[in-house]
Amino acid sequence: MTSSPNVSQPNRKVMIRLENLTKRFPGQKQNAVDNLTLDIYEGEIVVLVGPSGCGKTTTMKTINRIIEPTSGRIILDGEDVTTANPDTLRRRIGYVIQQVGLFPHQTIGENIATVPKLLGWDSKRVTARVDELLDMVNMSPADYRDRYPKQLSGGQRQRVGVARALGADPDVMLMDEPFGAIDPITRDRLQNEFLRLQSEVRKTIVFVTHDIDEAIKMGDRIVILQEASRIAQYDTPERILTAPANQFVADFIGKGASLKRLNLSRVSDIELSSWPTVRVGADSAQVLDQLRSSGRDSVLVLDDAGRPRRWVGAGDLQSSPSGALEEIGVPVEGMVEPTATLSDALNELIAARNSVTIVVDPAGVYRGVVDINQINETIRAMRSTSAAQNAADLAERSTAGSASERP
Repeated sequence: MTSSPNVSQPNRKVMIRLENLTKRFPGQKQNAVDNLTLDIYEGEIVVLVGPSGCGKTTTMKTINRIIEPTSGRIILDGEDVTTANPDTLRRRIGYVIQQVGLFPHQTIGENIATVPKLLGWDSKRVTARVDELLDMVNMSPADYRDRYPKQLSGGQRQRVGVARALGADPDVMLMDEPFGAIDPITRDRLQNEFLRLQSEVRKTIVFVTHDIDEAIKMGDRIVILQEASRIAQYDTPERILTAPANQFVADFIGKGASLKRLNLSRVSDIELSSWPTVRVGADSAQVLDQLRSSGRDSVLVLDDAGRPRRWVGAGDLQSSPSGALEEIGVPVEGMVEPTATLSDALNELIAARNSVTIVVDPAGVYRGVVDINQINETIRAMRSTSAAQNAADLAERSTAGSASERP
């Protein structure tokens, strides 16, 4: 039922291979990591998740040898780096931690430039890379390059931490609960922004979290670990939710699997619904006519750039017939971008006016809405797909069992 950690995937390059990796700390009777074998493929986010003390962070830190393994091998892009110079190895691997770890006495630009400078890049190349990365994490170089970490919010510092990890354009990144110390709203935004960034840079990422919902949202594949980093299941989020390998995995996932599956689908995966829209300079009488013919309770007012600004209903138009559209009605709240999950969209929808979530592009331009019917339809489709997959798995196991019983 579960995927083997070494199952062959044709045409996929193994970027990280852990072979019989073991770590026992001095004075301990049991291994913190016990004979772990794991293949991680190029361009994937692989999330290590499990209960506290299972060894997930220890496993991740052996990859860049912040923690030296007791035995076993670490193979990076085909090269055995188990005994390589650890400082040289770490310069090849980006590293992001929960508390960011920026150097407080250095500017943001100097922080991001840390590894490129260690690698001997010339100053012009370093400056260009710093500005490129600040743009990449949506922080204007002119505004942020010369600031210090204490002048940033927690979310901004975390973005800089990601930018610094990408400084020398490493093929591999390690992320140790990078969004764990941030408030829930900022965490959701940073998760979505990071997934957008990953769609562009396609790094191989090992991501540690204790949160199964975050694992489902962020991971291309998930490793659910038991004590001593023993693999309970290594599979895609879809398979883990629909076909848990054993009771440990089922208990770890917990209840509400249908809702958790909404983290597997993004707003960009569905066809958006339409909503009546008007521009801020539209005539109120014409807007009222449009509203009445639409069958909706309100129209969505867009500014001259097409960005949502206000909800305006018939009562607003009738009570202020000469009022400017940008001054009546209620402000728009709860917008998401196409990279957001349907779970994000549902969270916004529950409290939203008109029971829809507005979708905008990265520039804030209106693209459509998501309503509850679309979310329900997605859940039904997931259930149908899961039932078909599970039936196929059962048939395959039955066939394999029959074949093994033949003389």
